[in-house]
Amino acid sequence: MWLMLQEEVPEDFIIATGEVHSVREFVEKAFIHMGKTIVWEGKDEKEVGRCQETGVVHVKVDPKYFRPTEVGRCFLQCNLSLWWNV
Repeated sequence: MWLMLQEEVPEDFIIATGEVHSVREFVEKAFIHMGKTIVWEGKDEKEVGRCQETGVVHVKVDPKYFRPTEVGRCFLQCNLSLWWNV
């Protein structure tokens, strides 16, 4: 972070952990944090995430963003302008 703030010209930076997590995993962890359980029903763009305790559907797939096959891990070219060892 400190090196980014020292740049003379403002730039955009991506900070990442190198770990890959799905939206499903994020939603499941969020529900656990709230003390609830999410149940997945349906398949593909018809899949929904329903709260097991209340029966309310909280997650629906937007066909605009649906990917029928999971895209492999994407890699970005590292910006070495900060002289980081990668």
